[in-house]
Amino acid sequence: MKYQYAYRVPDLDDRGHHSRGESLIINCIGYEYDEPEGFANREQGRVDYLLSYLHSGQMNVRIANCEQTIEAGTVFIGKPYERQFYAKSGKEPTGSYWLHFTGYGVTDLLIKAGLWNERIFVTGINDEIPRLFARIIEEETEKQPSFEQISGALLQELIFTVSRKMSIQEKVRHMDQRELDLYASFNLLHKNYARRITVKELAAHAGLSLSRFTSLFKQYTGLSPQQYLIQYRFQKAKDLMRHTQLNIRQISSLVGFDDQLYFSRLFKKYEQLSPTEYRSKLDSEGSID
Repeated sequence: MKYQYAYRVPDLDDRGHHSRGESLIINCIGYEYDEPEGFANREQGRVDYLLSYLHSGQMNVRIANCEQTIEAGTVFIGKPYERQFYAKSGKEPTGSYWLHFTGYGVTDLLIKAGLWNERIFVTGINDEIPRLFARIIEEETEKQPSFEQISGALLQELIFTVSRKMSIQEKVRHMDQRELDLYASFNLLHKNYARRITVKELAAHAGLSLSRFTSLFKQYTGLSPQQYLIQYRFQKAKDLMRHTQLNIRQISSLVGFDDQLYFSRLFKKYEQLSPTEYRSKLDSEGSID
């Protein structure tokens, strides 16, 4: 078994702590891996909020009136004084993260994130949520100056990351088969647009033959994969021109072009302006689309 815990104040009776003086503060946080007998059963809940993320395995969860066996890639949230029960389910190892938090700003925060009305949220298995938990655990363990404020800011990021992941999962759930086939390749392209990436690699990532992938891609976007990649790179280049002082050579390299002259010629072909002309127009008009 692997585990790590950090407590702001002692919590021997497992009732938690409520704060009206802080906008957002973490009472305790932890990580547990494969604890076969581990469970929580709080008939009257706690006085603070619970947020837990299951990264691997299965759990039986009962929060308020919501009861469900959850899979890895699921978050559940408990409000003050709501019944909380969760326990390992099945034979696979479990890896779970949890934290209890309080503050007068919690209600507004959860409402803004779209996490107020429900209790269980599917985010998919990802690295972002564990990474944020790990950073909060580090802050709460080391207790460096301003750690409570930094932990609170990281908790806000965690909550909105859960919201974003949930929205993405909901979007994927409503995709038709054509969109599902292409979804993985779009993710790969958007994250790796600056490196050399082939259509064959994109097709393999989507689990499609080269001809089927190319056909579906053009049906869905109206562009070939090569044209889409070029236009995506140019959009990133325009963002850099608009928001940075980097020169054209630096920008062309950052968006995947080793040859600045080739970048400039291709940019003018697609945008009807050279990169220098585009930036000059930005400077004179403030913005351009």
